[in-house]
Amino acid sequence: MTKFYLAVCKNKFYVYDEARKPFHVEGEPFFAYNVNKIRAAVAKLWEQIADEQNLDKNEINFLIVSNSDNVRNESLSKELGTAIVKTYALDELIRSALTELAKNPKLHINEFGLNYDGECYHFDNGLLIHDDFSLLALSIEPSELLKFVG
Repeated sequence: MTKFYLAVCKNKFYVYDEARKPFHVEGEPFFAYNVNKIRAAVAKLWEQIADEQNLDKNEINFLIVSNSDNVRNESLSKELGTAIVKTYALDELIRSALTELAKNPKLHINEFGLNYDGECYHFDNGLLIHDDFSLLALSIEPSELLKFVG
């Protein structure tokens, strides 16, 4: 089986190979989709990965980095079904990223937090808080978040 990481963002899927290197789809490092047609987009993406890798769809497994929106996660799960071998909860990855990045005081993570997928995350008395995007927070991309996948 060939495994791919699939980071689910609000308007885009980011695909990475098992070594966590970006997998380009149609020449782009992401696959754009419309949330109203997410299941069709997932099916198309899956087919394109299979075609590019010269694999059958049932030879592909996915490791999912979930989204903050459960509707997207559920739609993805319904479409991919048993091809999903593991799902990484976004909140857990964000917690790990916040904790690790806060070790560098120059990043001001404890003061301003972390932006991911257009939203800001920070700790308040040990609780993970999810707010609107902040211009002062450090922004990270899915490839950077994958560093915190166990």
